[in-house]
Amino acid sequence: MAEEYKERTVFSVEGGPGSVSYTLAEIAGAGVELGQLARDMLSLVERIQAEWFWLNGAAAGAAPYPHGPLDALLNALWAGRRVQEDTAALARKTAQAGASYAAAEARNAAITARLESLAALRQGLHAGSLGPLALFGVAQNIATSLRKPGTGLRDVVEKILNDAGPYGAGLLGPGFGMAYLLSQLRGQGTSTPGVKQAFVLRKLFDTAGLAHPGHMVVRQLPAQEWDSAEPSFPSGHASSTEGRPWTVKASIEGLLDGSNDAYKYPPGSIGVVRVQRPDGTPVWLVHLPGTEDWSTVDSANPFDMEGNLEGLTAAQAEAFKQQEVLMQQLIKESLRAAGALPGEEVLLTGHSGGGIHAAAAAADPAFLAEVNVKMIVIAGAPARNAEVPASTAVLDLENEHDLVTAADFGPPAPTPNWVTVTSHRPPLPEGTDLGDILKEAHSLDNYLDDAAALDNPENSATDGSREAIKTILGAGVAGAAVAGTKWVFQGKDVDDQPRSGTKSEKGAGTKNKSEKSDRYKLGVR
Repeated sequence: MAEEYKERTVFSVEGGPGSVSYTLAEIAGAGVELGQLARDMLSLVERIQAEWFWLNGAAAGAAPYPHGPLDALLNALWAGRRVQEDTAALARKTAQAGASYAAAEARNAAITARLESLAALRQGLHAGSLGPLALFGVAQNIATSLRKPGTGLRDVVEKILNDAGPYGAGLLGPGFGMAYLLSQLRGQGTSTPGVKQAFVLRKLFDTAGLAHPGHMVVRQLPAQEWDSAEPSFPSGHASSTEGRPWTVKASIEGLLDGSNDAYKYPPGSIGVVRVQRPDGTPVWLVHLPGTEDWSTVDSANPFDMEGNLEGLTAAQAEAFKQQEVLMQQLIKESLRAAGALPGEEVLLTGHSGGGIHAAAAAADPAFLAEVNVKMIVIAGAPARNAEVPASTAVLDLENEHDLVTAADFGPPAPTPNWVTVTSHRPPLPEGTDLGDILKEAHSLDNYLDDAAALDNPENSATDGSREAIKTILGAGVAGAAVAGTKWVFQGKDVDDQPRSGTKSEKGAGTKNKSEKSDRYKLGVR
């Protein structure tokens, strides 16, 4: 399937080199550089002026008087002043142009969103006016969206989610529609789409007692538990916890393959790989799987629904009973146990829920104060609301029919550091069940095929991402195999207090979270 797949898959790319945001950043950068040049030139002009005053005084009474050299120096001073003033003015205009273009882009985006909301309100009012046939009107609106040419299921669902408020208000009648319009005029409902919904859902879980505050217990897994090539030992035999030699391909596919491996580890486990670069400095790779436990909201496995909501609402963690993002604790403790030192560069990968956690960690100032995240590579993850700083590169793979990526209510902003690649794969055979279409759209195996195609140098839109991967891993060429050392760590979400009818772990359930965190400081026991 791979070769035919790669030849026929089409990609659309937003952000990174060539995007409007990248160009605006270049304009702003040019303004800063021109401003510095103007300041440097001012020092030169002042030096020329000082030399002219000195030479003019020294030549007083001299015979013959040096008219020629003094006039030449004075002309150089005047010319230098003109060039310096012109450069300073150009720097101001360039900076102003960058800011004006950015403001215009933001204003246009806001106007477009407002017009789409009004259109949704109008559609809702029309459907509501049908009375008993209102449901048929709603169905017709959805069918029209689905039939729009060139639109994937992801975009349709994102539009439905974003239009739900105004459409629902219109559906309920003119009074509700007017109330919605007034709320917009008063600036209400301006929170980032996707964040509010995740916040409300997590609050409901808190209130209903479905989610319980806990702490992370981390155990390093011996290779026998995660590497099928490692020989097994009899029960009771001491197992080595040293890292195992490993090879990583310095490519998009090679990095995502680490998250694919993480699905094969015992539940709740992540992979950590140290690569020693040619200059002697290490770089650390952390590979996260996606959601592994859907059976309960809050399970012992941190890759569950509670974990996903922790990642989606990480910026508002103080509003919940569980105020620590446990997945970030797992990453930090695993890195420390493997030997990572503060300041050493780290690259995170994740699929689906793992991508949520990777983006949330890269956007958390407290996490970044301890972990130097240089890049994240994610696939099939609704992560656009994570405010990752410009210093961290992001490569975000999505698919036009992947509904999981619609859970953040829209596409990520196309910034210079955040590159979003959407794959438009060949259609599945006619008659394929909708469930199979959605499953294939979200499949990590298919995202790996996408990644392999994007590693092709002909896909110039990902040149910047491939170059970043090569540089971070210290590879001679993009796609080269680099040697490393690998560990696997398993995290367990343990409740701080016993649930009704249960006992806390080892009778310590009443201890507070900080005491438990100190107890498992190194994360290995």
